Amino acid sequence: MSDNPPTIIPSAEIPQGPPEPGRGSYLPLGELLLQAGLITGDQLQQALDEQARSGERIGHILVGHGGINRLALGQTLARQLDLPFYNLLQDPPSHSLMTMLSEPTARRLEAVPVATDGEAVIVAFTDPLDSAALAEVERELGRPVRPAVTSEYDVQWILEHTYRTEYTEKCTRELSYRQPEDSASETFTLAQLVVLAGILAAIFVGLLMRPQATLTLLNGLLTLFYVAVSGYRLYLLLRGATYNLVIHTPPEAVEALQDRDLPVYTVLVPLYREKEVLPTLLQAIARLNYPHTKLDVKLLFEENDAETYEAAKALRPPAHFKFVVVPDCQPRTKPKACNYGLIQATGEFCVIYDAEDIPEPDQLRKAVVAFRRAPQEMVCLQSKLNYYNRDQNLLTRWFTIEYSMWFDLFLPGLDAVGVPIPLGGTSNHFRTEPLRQVGAWDPFNVTEDCDLGLRLHKAGYRTAVIDSTTYEEANSEAWNWTRQRTRWLKGYIQTWLVHMRRPVQLLRTVGLKSFLSMQLTVGGVPFATLINPIYWALTLAWFLSGWEVVPLFFPPLIYYAGAVCLFVGNFVFMYANVAGCLMRGYHELVRYALISPLYWGMMSLAGWRALYQLLLKPFVWEKTTHGLHLKAKGNPVPFAPKP
Repeated sequence: MSDNPPTIIPSAEIPQGPPEPGRGSYLPLGELLLQAGLITGDQLQQALDEQARSGERIGHILVGHGGINRLALGQTLARQLDLPFYNLLQDPPSHSLMTMLSEPTARRLEAVPVATDGEAVIVAFTDPLDSAALAEVERELGRPVRPAVTSEYDVQWILEHTYRTEYTEKCTRELSYRQPEDSASETFTLAQLVVLAGILAAIFVGLLMRPQATLTLLNGLLTLFYVAVSGYRLYLLLRGATYNLVIHTPPEAVEALQDRDLPVYTVLVPLYREKEVLPTLLQAIARLNYPHTKLDVKLLFEENDAETYEAAKALRPPAHFKFVVVPDCQPRTKPKACNYGLIQATGEFCVIYDAEDIPEPDQLRKAVVAFRRAPQEMVCLQSKLNYYNRDQNLLTRWFTIEYSMWFDLFLPGLDAVGVPIPLGGTSNHFRTEPLRQVGAWDPFNVTEDCDLGLRLHKAGYRTAVIDSTTYEEANSEAWNWTRQRTRWLKGYIQTWLVHMRRPVQLLRTVGLKSFLSMQLTVGGVPFATLINPIYWALTLAWFLSGWEVVPLFFPPLIYYAGAVCLFVGNFVFMYANVAGCLMRGYHELVRYALISPLYWGMMSLAGWRALYQLLLKPFVWEKTTHGLHLKAKGNPVPFAPKP
């Protein structure tokens, strides 16, 4: 970026007045492109047909189809209107010129000041025929504006190069500056450390003075909470099984949507070391039943991952795929990348997809129908998630069983009760502006999805589940699964700690029902994984050796509550897994649900590993390796997943 003073040009060389169609050439833009040999007659006719359906600009359609590039389009448009064309990559404006117009206005209107005579300003537009945009720029600058032409890519490039430092600060620190109490940049507050130290001191003193009474009390409290978690989960599963989703998207309403009535939709895809699954990703997004001219797909590459970036370039995706390089700075997390992409999002709505995702083709249209039928406070829609490689091995079957229960029963149950929904990591659809208003994702939280679901609820917004599925790759290797689950559980503990910094204020903000639900869901998930091994070991010691110490801590009330946990609680979790299989129609997986206690043992290992990491490496993001199913014989990517 040049730091030279603004370009000063003679007044006589500045074009006068706004452009009019045909002022430069009487030929339509499509005819000019055809005459120049930049497109074929068939391409022009195809674009005209799509224009009749969608109402989009002809040039935008041709670029989207790959008929021409943005540079050629901009140059031809300038010739048609007899306006100057500015190649901002070759001749970037000075910083002082760029900052004459505010960044939000420049990005929204795709307008860049490029020269001035000291009084009038030449502003390069991607659409110089937009008289409303020209008038708004004139009002903001307080000077006469003379239009010129540039390309969409030039505008994106110059804005990112001008505001890179500001974008980086915004995507990493905005939440911690605006709402520090909601940021996980600090794992424990001083008040929490004081309370924790007080609890540990009280336990230590109690063990010294009254060891049996202290251990009995602790045992009773843990057992009571476990009973509450199990009972609440059973209640949610029953509600989820009989619940009709709040937002209905009947097929006839989806089919009735006309292309010209659809809004621009931003798709954010964070990528890091994802070379193997890139072809799957491009095919999956290409299959979305949504006009490409209204898709704003942001492929978010990490700056230190040149391999994935070059692999994506080699695949030559269509023009609606935008390459965004996220600066290499701490924290190196997925939510930071999503925040960076959100800054540049142009869609009224936006959605997150992971690199290996295969959303159902009509998912975006369903989301549009749902948002338009919902009240304005409904700002997030969670699609259901499931797996396309569920039959690869025992681990993928267990993982699929868990997801079927979670997304087909548990989350709909939370939706039915009207309490906070901890979002899944992908296929969250948002109204873009409210998402920005709440500070988007916390870059320091390693389960940013769960945290965002709670912050939306605290802000008075609502989340609903929609009946559309995105298929993902289930982890098929034990160590890779353990690393992923460690991150999830660490993030749940992080989220609980963040939102419990001011418990009284939280209770007043969300109400008793939502407050208790958060304790039993966000707090209950890692809690169960941590205490399960302790009680399994005690139960095993009692059955195998009749260890006389065990009954000392289980007086009748706690003993019967513990029995409920052991038999009824485990039955609930197993029943939930079976019900999830049946709800999804995966009848062949029911027999694997009956041995899922082995899977819970793996969860407990990940839970204790998560606690260790929380204390020593709270912001470390352990990367999940994708594409493992491609190495397994007979496990291709199914673009038509079985029901």
